Amino acid sequence: MRLKDGIVTNSIDGENFAIATGKAAKEFNGLVKNNPTAAFIFELLKTEQTEDSIVAAMLEKYDIDEKTVRTDVKELLELLRSKNLIEG
Repeated sequence: MRLKDGIVTNSIDGENFAIATGKAAKEFNGLVKNNPTAAFIFELLKTEQTEDSIVAAMLEKYDIDEKTVRTDVKELLELLRSKNLIEG
């Protein structure tokens, strides 16, 4: 899975966000404000990922238990799917 073409991420004044541009804006018209953890996942999703690869990257970056990471990653991915921001 990966972010759909046209989903752009950026950071301004320490605030992380994602917006849809081009064709993606026809399916999602809005702004996603991300905390640092979600912003990290969005950056990962710029390339092809699996849920397991995201969990592994999170475990490497953050000092947190795997059960919590899996739950949080699954929740975010479900939200991104519901907003039609990822494909695959």
